[in-house]
Formats: sequence, structure tokens, C-alpha cells
Amino acid sequence: MDQLAQEYPLETSYKSFYLRPDIPPEGNVRPLREGEKVGAPLTGHIGDVADEAGLTMRRAPLTPNTRMAFEASEFAKDKGLFEQFHRVCYKAFWEDGADLGQLSVLQQLGEQVGLNAHEMKEILDTGHYTAQAQEQYDEALSIGVNGIPSFIIGKYFFSGAQPYELFKKVAETVRNEEVAGEG
Repeated sequence: MDQLAQEYPLETSYKSFYLRPDIPPEGNVRPLREGEKVGAPLTGHIGDVADEAGLTMRRAPLTPNTRMAFEASEFAKDKGLFEQFHRVCYKAFWEDGADLGQLSVLQQLGEQVGLNAHEMKEILDTGHYTAQAQEQYDEALSIGVNGIPSFIIGKYFFSGAQPYELFKKVAETVRNEEVAGEG
């Protein structure tokens, strides 16, 4: 998305979406398919798209409950460090198999990008961001989001791991529509 933002004047807004709101607080052990191993690179469409984008995505041992991670992300947004925090969380989960449902893990990751771990714990313990994360989830459901990642560029909505060329094509279409609307 960084490359796309350099080519097109995009405003990026990140919002939470509970892909699996039924996950218990302790998370769920991820079942392995035949021939899969924990830590092995993902295969299939997601693995192909990750490879194409230069991302590492490995089979994690656990599917975490993401409520705490979303609330920590809102804390990071308020501190102006969302993108950095998101990147370290992505790497920790997809490359290292970290349990993003654990506050102590989120605190360590937050410290890596300059967040105060003690302050994060204090504010998350109060539930300060719980309603905000839930509102974002409810909003996403109301516009038809049912998967991650999901994107809205102009009036176009699409979901799932997509090749860069699709983003570029949609951004170009939106730019052309805006220019045509101005003339």
C-alpha cells in the first residue's frame, strides 16, 4: 500500500474487524491440514499472494482472540504509531507465531515502536477502547465486510488478499472518475 500511496493521493484509514468473534480469550489451537507443519509457509492463493507481495506468512500454532490486539491498535493510533505497531504485530504473528491475544506480547511489540507498555496496560485494563473497536466491527458488518483484509477505494469495495495490480487499477479508475466529475 505504501507504493500505491506514492502514486495516488489516497487517505488510509484502518479499522478493526473481528474475523472470528467466537474465538475464546485464550485462543484456539489451529488444526493442521494433512502434510502441514506449524511454522511452514502458507500455501494456496494466500501463500501465492504473500510471495508476490514479498510478505512472509507462516502457519501459526494458535488463532488468537484479537479483541486485545484491536484495542492496543487503537491505543497506537492515538499515539500516532498505528502503522508501525501494525507492522510489528503482523511480523510477530505471521513470521513468529506470536499470540496476539496476550497483553504481555502486545506490550513488548508496542515497546519496539515506542509505545509505553505500562500506559498501554493501564488504558486497556479500563476497557477504554472496547466500545470503539466494537463500533468499527459493527460498521464493517453494516457495509458488507465479511473477510480480511477489506478495502474501499472511492466507491469500490473488495476483500481478501489481492495482487498489487488490482489496487493500481482501482485507484486509476477512481482518479479518472474524479477528473471526469470535475470537468
